[in-house]
Amino acid sequence: MSPTTTPPRPHFTSWRDVPDGIYATETQLKTMDLPRRPGLPAATVKARDGAGRRATFTLYRIDESTPTTATAAQLAAARRRCAPEARVCADCGARPDRAPSTSDTHGPLCSACRHILNLRNRQAEAAGERHGAIDTACALLSSAAQPLVVLHVDYTDRGHTPAGTRRAPSAARITVLDTNGTVLANPLLRLVSARAQGVPRGALDPQADVEQLSAVLSTRTVLIWNHDDLADLAAGLTSQQVAWPVPYERVRELEPLATVWRGEFTPDGRQVRPLPPGRADRMLYVLQQVAHHDLPTR
Repeated sequence: MSPTTTPPRPHFTSWRDVPDGIYATETQLKTMDLPRRPGLPAATVKARDGAGRRATFTLYRIDESTPTTATAAQLAAARRRCAPEARVCADCGARPDRAPSTSDTHGPLCSACRHILNLRNRQAEAAGERHGAIDTACALLSSAAQPLVVLHVDYTDRGHTPAGTRRAPSAARITVLDTNGTVLANPLLRLVSARAQGVPRGALDPQADVEQLSAVLSTRTVLIWNHDDLADLAAGLTSQQVAWPVPYERVRELEPLATVWRGEFTPDGRQVRPLPPGRADRMLYVLQQVAHHDLPTR
């Protein structure tokens, strides 16, 4: 970047992404306890206005703002025209410089108490969603019409090319368990040509093993972690001109189910995606945990 190049201003896609205490709109600066004038535009945010419409707001750095010309007497007169409690957080009693946000339900709240309230509301929503995850897990484990199997794929990694491109895996070890943990299939399928480097011993032409795998999966519901886990398998079998053995219409993903069941959030309110179990038996264990979850009584 040359010395005369001005870096682009940050753009945020929601108020949640705007760093607290760094930026404010012109209106927010004017409504501070000690009002300030904005400096140069510093960022933008896409959010909803007071009428609920999507709009783009210009943000200014608070540390680059300057005091308005209002005198202490003018500020005191303006304060007398307002309810004094409007500047006090109804929860913690803080008296923030920036005007607290106000709602009919909770009254004025400072940014910290508003953030805590939003987190608690999201956690309450997650608790309700957890019931649905438990019901789904129970249904998957108890279905007699289409018994469940758990499928996990381990790939043989071949590293990267000199140019840094990831090489396609040479083989896939597919493990299929029933709900009792019994191994129904455990083939090692070659996903590249027989002359390719890095093919593990025992990985043979996948055609016969895929036919056996298809027979095992044809009448069952297939639980995987997520669809991305099957991408390399699908590409490899296609390159070997082998039919796809997994009935997509009966595939279910465990990751979204586990995400809802865990119901974990980061301090900034984002839902945490759980780490993959990494094995078929651990996937089954997670599903059983979800199904046997004891909900707290209230």
